[in-house]
Amino acid sequence: MAAGVGAGYLIWGWPTNWYARDVTNLPASPENDIIRYGHSLIVDTPKQIGKGASDPKKRYAGNDLACKNCHLDAGLRPFAAPFVSTFATFPMLVDDQVITLKERINGCMRRSMNGKNLPEDGPEMEALIAYIKFLGHGTPEGVRVAGMGLLPLADPPLAADSGRGGKVYADLCANCHKDEGQGERNQSPQLGYSIPPLWGDDSFNAASGMAKLAYAAAYVRANMPFGVRYLDPVLSEQQAWDVAAYMISMPRPPAPPGAGSELR
Repeated sequence: MAAGVGAGYLIWGWPTNWYARDVTNLPASPENDIIRYGHSLIVDTPKQIGKGASDPKKRYAGNDLACKNCHLDAGLRPFAAPFVSTFATFPMLVDDQVITLKERINGCMRRSMNGKNLPEDGPEMEALIAYIKFLGHGTPEGVRVAGMGLLPLADPPLAADSGRGGKVYADLCANCHKDEGQGERNQSPQLGYSIPPLWGDDSFNAASGMAKLAYAAAYVRANMPFGVRYLDPVLSEQQAWDVAAYMISMPRPPAPPGAGSELR
């Protein structure tokens, strides 16, 4: 993995902008329709497979979050857990186990979406993989191109403190995510959130990656408040660690039995 990450950073300057894919430019075809369906699953998850989806058989998620709430720009934002190298780097060996892309997607369904597995041979799984493969078209095999994952974050000068983090949250986060972390729902009849909840019953559960201190701190530093880019962060490293500690200290759905960690 280290070799792959290193190689990825060496090719940051390649002429190709791996983060500039657009499904709207795809010509009409059955294959591209599947890719577009995968994109719709990412950006409009609550409508398609959320707990209030019109088809009860497709209510796989247990909350009204959308994949794009964390995978910003539908998986095309550098250092916001993008999908660009995902297809090329799976299957992946993690903790002495080979993890397939389908298993990784269903890990997200059980943890971040607090729901249940998608059928591995179903149209939703096919569409998600087709979309992820489309985003990675032409990227080098086995290499995580620069911008994948999260921006490395140094250890804080002081131990992360949820008390200090509460003040950071009030000053810089509550305006969007609200005082009780409940976020802001889309206007009816649209399902889901314009601003996702960070805790509470409709948030990600305790086994999700975002419920882990280091993951949350790195994500927040590079991407929050909303609109921030990793090259020009607003929060200091200490503030990112502190506000992450505050966020993950708040109540949320418990980890499902046998869920493990989404960092796998």
